[in-house]
Amino acid sequence: MTDFARTKAVERYQATRPDLEHQLAFFTKLWAIQDEFEGKAVQYSPAGAHEARTALVQHRTLLSLVRPDVPLDAYRDAVRAIAVLMANDAGLGEEQAAALADSDLGAAVSGEALAGALSGFDVFVTSVAASLDDARLSEPLLSFILTEAMTPFLRKAAKAAVASAGSFDWLQWDSGLCPSCGTPASSGIVRDEGNLQGGRRWLSCPVCRTQWEYPRLRCARCGSRAHQDLEYLYDTEDQGHRIHLCASCHGYTPVAFEKELGVIGVPEVEEVTMIRLETVAAERGFTPLGDDTSPVAH
Repeated sequence: MTDFARTKAVERYQATRPDLEHQLAFFTKLWAIQDEFEGKAVQYSPAGAHEARTALVQHRTLLSLVRPDVPLDAYRDAVRAIAVLMANDAGLGEEQAAALADSDLGAAVSGEALAGALSGFDVFVTSVAASLDDARLSEPLLSFILTEAMTPFLRKAAKAAVASAGSFDWLQWDSGLCPSCGTPASSGIVRDEGNLQGGRRWLSCPVCRTQWEYPRLRCARCGSRAHQDLEYLYDTEDQGHRIHLCASCHGYTPVAFEKELGVIGVPEVEEVTMIRLETVAAERGFTPLGDDTSPVAH
C-alpha cells in the first residue's frame, strides 16, 4: 500500500532540502518494506465502542482488549528485510554492518517472545539480543529493527481499534503514550485549525502510527505543565519544525507546525526533517524520553 500523502511530502523535501537526501532515501526504502508487509497482516476485529471507550478512560490501551495476531514467519521476514537495509544503507559502522550481515535476526525471534511483545517490548528486545548473543549488536539497534518490523502488522489493527472508539475525546486519554499500543509518542503535529488560536497538537506513535490529541502546553514525556520549564528549540529560518524541551524531566518531543509549513504534515516524514534538531537537543542534555516519565498505559 502506497501512502500518497507521504510520497508527496518526501518529494517536497527532496526538492527543497538537499541536506536530507540520504536520510529520505533510507526511510523511503524502509517505508516501502513496511508497505509490502502490511499486506501480510492478519485481519483484525476490534472491541466494541463501549468497551473501547471504557478502557481509554481507565488508561488501558485499545490493542490490549483484543491483541492483534502477528504472524511469526512474516514478521521474521520483515525483520530480515529491514536488517539487510540497515546493513547496506543506514551508514552503520563496519563492525555493526558486518554483524547484521552475519546474523539471522529473524531466526532469533521465537513465537513465545513475539506473542509477548505488545505486553513488554523492552523484554522482547532483550530476549532477541540474548538469543543472538553478539556484542556487536546493541539493543538500541535491535530495538529499531524489531520496532520498524512490527509497524506493518499493527497499523491496520490500530486504525480499526481507534475507529471503534468513535467520537472519543482524546484529551481524556491524557498521556504521551499511544492509546492503541502504549508506545511513547515519537513526535507531534500542531494542525492548522484555521481561526482556532494556535491549533491543536496531535501526537504520533512510532510503532502503530496512531495519532491522538494532547495539550500543546504540556510535556509529552512527564506531563509537566510548568511553563517556565517548557520551551521550543528551532531554527529561525524554519519555524515549522521545532523540538519541545522540558527542563523538568530533560525530555524532548519533535513537533511540526502546519501553519508554518503551509502543508499538511505527515508525522513519519516530518520526524526525518528534525533529526538535526534532535542532535542539538541531545547535546544540551535532553533525551527522547526524559528521565522522569510516568507510564500509565497497560
